[in-house]
Amino acid sequence: MVIRRLLLCGLFFASCVFASSESKDLAFRADKAFQAGKFAKAYGLYERALLSSRKESDILSEGRILISMATLRTQSLDLQFASSLLQQVQKAELDTNTLAAYYLAWMDLFLEKKNYGKVIELKYSMSEKFLDKIPDAIRGSILCTAAIAFAAKGDAKNAKKYLKDADEAFDGDAPGKLAFAEARVASILGQNSADSLYKVALQSSIESSRPFMSATILYYRGQNEKNRATAKEYFVRSANAFELMGLSRNHDRALQATER
Repeated sequence: MVIRRLLLCGLFFASCVFASSESKDLAFRADKAFQAGKFAKAYGLYERALLSSRKESDILSEGRILISMATLRTQSLDLQFASSLLQQVQKAELDTNTLAAYYLAWMDLFLEKKNYGKVIELKYSMSEKFLDKIPDAIRGSILCTAAIAFAAKGDAKNAKKYLKDADEAFDGDAPGKLAFAEARVASILGQNSADSLYKVALQSSIESSRPFMSATILYYRGQNEKNRATAKEYFVRSANAFELMGLSRNHDRALQATER
């Protein structure tokens, strides 16, 4: 979900707001640009933040920035580069919350690669005690990603269980994010509720000014749509939005889908 599917960079740096440094200031600015769909600007700021973190010898900030950069690359479908960035993270130096974000970044990457077994493996590698310690938003996103992977593996029981657990983790704070995961699961399982859930997710994303998520939801809603003309409309809207964000791979994928 990658979509995740839904942008978590602010969570990585929330604990750093009052401990200002050049790398943290740049990362904060990058996060804002990222959420606004300004991917080129965000990545440039992340690169500057990464250099600053290394100048400051701040290995934790370096890890957070690499995770954010990898998340951006996964969302822009540059999966090999995303993997190379995550491989640079010094896992042993991460705090609990950043470690959770690191696992989520790998899960989202494997989900985009359709390596559902690895997504599930990563979820099972995290103990309940560990999951209880991390922020609700990250825990909910981990559970949503796992739910989609279980659905893709044909395990409807676990997919629904993890969606329920994600709902409890979010506790009403991320209705659009939950609706998007529920829509993905429903679509994979062939359930009629998928389109109405995509509609809820799209409306929430638009109201929250999340252009990347809105374009992504349109793409998956098009995949779920049975009417070819309606599906094409969703794909074209998605492709246009991605083009305006400068995301050529996402644009091309949506445009190719119009030919189905």
